[in-house]
Amino acid sequence: SALLFAQLLHEAGVPPGVFNLLNGGGHNGAGEFLTTAVGVDMVSFTGSTRAGAALSKAAADTFKRVSLELGGKGANIIFAD
Repeated sequence: SALLFAQLLHEAGVPPGVFNLLNGGGHNGAGEFLTTAVGVDMVSFTGSTRAGAALSKAAADTFKRVSLELGGKGANIIFAD
């Protein structure tokens, strides 16, 4: 999960602020705050298409990079083993 990934990065000594994980709502939540925040350069969001569209519009005013994974409820990473 993303929480485990964040923990592994912390344990590996990745400096604070290089990677931050924030769980919360998309539109009208943490996502909206992050996409409009001046000190944030990039936002990655997993959630609904509707929330992703709203976040993209909000991020456009600051030319912020946005990575979206939309529409699915069960995103998976599959390894060969």
